[in-house]
Amino acid sequence: MFFWFEQNNSFLCQQLIQPEFYYKHLIMKRCYFAFVVMLCGIFAFGQLNAADKKSKTEKADKIYTAGRYADAAELYKKAYAKMKAKQDKGRAAYLVGECYAKMGNQKEACNWYEKSVKAGYKDDGVLLKYADALKGQGRYDEAIAQYNAYKVENPSDSKGQEGASAAEMAQQWKDKPTKYSVQSVSALNTKYYDFAVGMSNLEKNTVYFSSSRMEASGGANDAWYGQKFFDLFKSSQDNNGKWSIPTPLPNPVNSSASEGAATFDAKGNVMYFTRCEELKGKDTKDSKCRIYRSIYDGAKWSEPELLPFNSDEYVCGHPSLSADGNTLFFASDMPGGSGGKDIWMSKMENGAWSTPSNLGSSVNTSGDEMFPYSAPNGKLYFSSNGHPGMGGLDCFSASNENGAWGSVTNLKSPMNSAGDDFGVFFNSTTTGYLTSSREGGQGADDIYSFVIPPANFSAFGKVYDTDTKEPIPGATVELFGSDGTSLSVKTQDAGTYRYELKPNVKYKISASFTGYLTQFREVSTEGLDESKDFEANFDFPLKSTAKPIALPEVFYDLDKATLRPESKEAMDGLIKVLDENPTITIKLTSHTDFRADDAYNLALSKRRAKACYDYLISKGVDKARLEQEGRGEKDDKEVENNDQYPPFKMGDKLTEAFINGLASEELKEKAHQYNRRTEFTVTGTDYTPKKK
Repeated sequence: MFFWFEQNNSFLCQQLIQPEFYYKHLIMKRCYFAFVVMLCGIFAFGQLNAADKKSKTEKADKIYTAGRYADAAELYKKAYAKMKAKQDKGRAAYLVGECYAKMGNQKEACNWYEKSVKAGYKDDGVLLKYADALKGQGRYDEAIAQYNAYKVENPSDSKGQEGASAAEMAQQWKDKPTKYSVQSVSALNTKYYDFAVGMSNLEKNTVYFSSSRMEASGGANDAWYGQKFFDLFKSSQDNNGKWSIPTPLPNPVNSSASEGAATFDAKGNVMYFTRCEELKGKDTKDSKCRIYRSIYDGAKWSEPELLPFNSDEYVCGHPSLSADGNTLFFASDMPGGSGGKDIWMSKMENGAWSTPSNLGSSVNTSGDEMFPYSAPNGKLYFSSNGHPGMGGLDCFSASNENGAWGSVTNLKSPMNSAGDDFGVFFNSTTTGYLTSSREGGQGADDIYSFVIPPANFSAFGKVYDTDTKEPIPGATVELFGSDGTSLSVKTQDAGTYRYELKPNVKYKISASFTGYLTQFREVSTEGLDESKDFEANFDFPLKSTAKPIALPEVFYDLDKATLRPESKEAMDGLIKVLDENPTITIKLTSHTDFRADDAYNLALSKRRAKACYDYLISKGVDKARLEQEGRGEKDDKEVENNDQYPPFKMGDKLTEAFINGLASEELKEKAHQYNRRTEFTVTGTDYTPKKK
């Protein structure tokens, strides 16, 4: 699946120059630099070889270091069968597991790591690798046990806890899969590697993908896996759903190197793709994966040209062009990343691609992020082994929020599996393709189609009196959608209503009834992939206008008329009420507690009413909608319900006698505070809003 190569050792470069090595591993799958492989081989086997140059593992060590893992595995297995010492058997079993892991055979790798662990071998992090391999087989309960064992032996390393948590989550996702439907596209798959679907608008119902099948050009095979270098193939689907036999793209797109992971502009005549090829230098022969562009002239594709941000010092691949053609996303290990392979993007500026910028730590991790796909819905899909997942690579989505990428979401099962899952591509809003190495496939990596069943959305609730909690039958509940939807229903006897909502629409819902203030709610189904019922916040407690309505939290300090900060927030709530009820006019009435004489309290209440009045005017409320009045201590507060004025209950009247009879000074002060209030009364419903 394209690119994993490092140029630090000429011997290894010559041995591992085959593009499948760096294609498949440079941008992910097994995450091993050739240079690191060499060092690990020398480190792991140096002492053994020094102690016994003629040991049975000497030849295996050499070909392992050269990257010939299939041959090395067979030799290590023969040595394992003849060994007696548990430590030697454990080491040999571990090395067999390493060979199979690098060849992509996770099942055999898991079996041999298990033998190594049972033999008591503890070097080279075998316990963690065994846990990872179990997780990669979907054996989550067993994986959790091994992660916990690793935690005991390595309490300072967080990988044990992180692995156990991820395995628990993966099991939950497996037990409760999403509504996606995923099926193998058997007509496109072989026993070889088939992956990374793209489409061009030049040809209807035609897919482009990468494959190492026998029809690929070039005569050489990859020494790592024994398969051919990758080529770009295409296949078309007829009206009956039958796929044509995949055919390779001709030169100059396909070459003796590896090509794959193509993306196209909106017209379909400009293609960007990855090519991994030899780079000849003065002293070494190296390989790199880089991004090229080719243009179709109606008859043939042009000679591919290298994009300017490529370099011999790092790899670039897996390009994906945004719908408007102005942003190119790709994967790279260029300097400045978070570690491993990161997702980067370049902008088209003045006819040229800009210096790439990293998508940031919300998307990129110390692991590998690759195979980005810029979807028409504005989301970015990519694969990662750094974010918590189900095993190997998992598919994720990210959203752009105020210019920054974030809200990374695992697509869960069945889009993800215990194997490697990558290369998401949508050919409609609800259908697309992905690549997976999951159990049950035809080859190493296979192409799968997916369907997102239509998501169902609804908003429902109850309309009732705020104070009495009694339902309001016959209330009008109206719905307004950003798509032009305008609907109206009446509530049932129980005050209930329900609306079915459409995908990707913003809605406003209002509830109104004669003698009550209207309320609004907002809801959006934009960006939601799974069905959802909106209920919790869609009840409408309506306030009756038959008596004054207290503004919550519009309180004053003793002997003060200045609005507190929380009082200003409450006044902003009143502004919202006025906006939602644009035809009403109101009177603001302020009150004091009974401390101080009547005349003083009356003057103080008038100042408090004016403070509220002035605040509303400063916020743009028309004076014609407002009156103000100060009532001093004349009107004691009467509690309307059991919720708003704790600890007092509905019907309590906070008179002087009532307050003086309270048990504590704290309760008395609370009652005084409730009396120092501002209320409003609806005085009319025929105000005509001014045109703005």
